[in-house]
Amino acid sequence: FAQLLDDPLIGPLNEKQREYIGHITESSATLLAIINDILDLATIDAGAMQLDLGEVDVHAAVEAAADGVRSRLGERGVRLKIDLPANIGSFTADEKRVRQVLFNLLSNAAGFSPAGETVTLSAERTRDAVVFRIADRGPGIPPELKERIFGRFENHRRGSQHRGAGLGLSIVRSLMELHGGSVAIDSAPGQGTVVTCAFPVHAAAGSQAAE
Repeated sequence: FAQLLDDPLIGPLNEKQREYIGHITESSATLLAIINDILDLATIDAGAMQLDLGEVDVHAAVEAAADGVRSRLGERGVRLKIDLPANIGSFTADEKRVRQVLFNLLSNAAGFSPAGETVTLSAERTRDAVVFRIADRGPGIPPELKERIFGRFENHRRGSQHRGAGLGLSIVRSLMELHGGSVAIDSAPGQGTVVTCAFPVHAAAGSQAAE
C-alpha cells in the first residue's frame, strides 16, 4: 500500500508525505529481508535446503549483487570497486545463493565503511575454487570477537552506524558450508576487514544443509 500511495497515478503527495512513504517502504523492505533470513536459517537447520546447482557466471553474479547495494553505498558516500579477471569464467553452484552471499557481505562492508572510503570486491580462479574477497576500511574486528562474529544475532557496531539483525554472516557461513566451500575473516582493529569466500569449482550435486 505504501508503494501504491507513492504512485503518481493515485494522486499527489506533499513533500513530507512522500518522505514518510519512503521511510515506510524502506523499513518494510528491511523487515522482509530479516524475515527471509530467519526462514533461510530455519530451512538450513531442518536440513531441508536443497541447492539448485547450475553454471554461475562470475561477472553476472557479482554485478547482480553489486546492483543490490549501490543505492545504500551511495547514501553512505562509500564507493564500490570491482576487480575481476576478464576470463574468470563460471563455476557450478546455486546462483541465487552465490548472489545472496555476495550481497550480504557487501551490505556488511557498506555498513561498517566510513564515508569517502571504498569497498572492494575481487575474485580469482584457482585450480579447485573461485575465491571472492570483500574488503572494507572500517573499524576492524577485535580478536575477542572473531570467534563470535558468525553467530546468530551477533550485532557489534564497533563505533559505526551499521544496523542489522546480526544474521548476515551466519547465513553466509551456512551457505558456504552447503556448497562445500569456506569463509574466513582477516581483520584487526583500525585496519579494516577482508572476508574471503572460496566456492569449489564443482559443488556436489544434491548438496543439502547439515543439521
